[in-house]
Amino acid sequence: VGYTCRAGIKDDSEEARRLLAEAGYAGGNGFPHVEILFNTNEGHKLIAEAVQRMWKENLKVDVALLNQDWKVYLDSQANLDYDVCRASWVGDYADPINFLECFTTGNGNNRTGWTSPQYDDLIARALATADTAARFELFQQAEAILLDEAPILPIYYYTRVFLMSTEVGGWKSNLLGYISFKHLYLEEPNP
Repeated sequence: VGYTCRAGIKDDSEEARRLLAEAGYAGGNGFPHVEILFNTNEGHKLIAEAVQRMWKENLKVDVALLNQDWKVYLDSQANLDYDVCRASWVGDYADPINFLECFTTGNGNNRTGWTSPQYDDLIARALATADTAARFELFQQAEAILLDEAPILPIYYYTRVFLMSTEVGGWKSNLLGYISFKHLYLEEPNP
């Protein structure tokens, strides 16, 4: 697609400790009970445990883990009944709007409770223009707001690894990782 976000999230544990101290939680002392919600999945548990460990090591903050089955987890997410929630989104088409529109006010996929009129306006303007360069610039501005205000913290990207024989033909990859077996065939082996 040709879009790369210019904004980012700085990894700055020293600044995080300073801000915690400024808020009255120096060294993690007195920090309130916080739970990291995740759905039942071994990979998601590992991510939650890694975040828990990093907060303890870097911020001296203890957080609890809360595992819920899928339907209960979705209900908690939809009702904003969580402190911190491990969540994900998989894009099904190659356009930045696929991810950025999720965080507009009232969007059914915005399970953060976050709202920003300025962000909403930038996304609406991007949707209304056909000029790719202008759209991408509006996305850059919107994404900078999203990452600065941080209702989400992108930390993990799904990957898929495939081991495939050179004799397999008709392979077409796609964004969702689905394999269309009806298009696969075996090549004659080369002697």
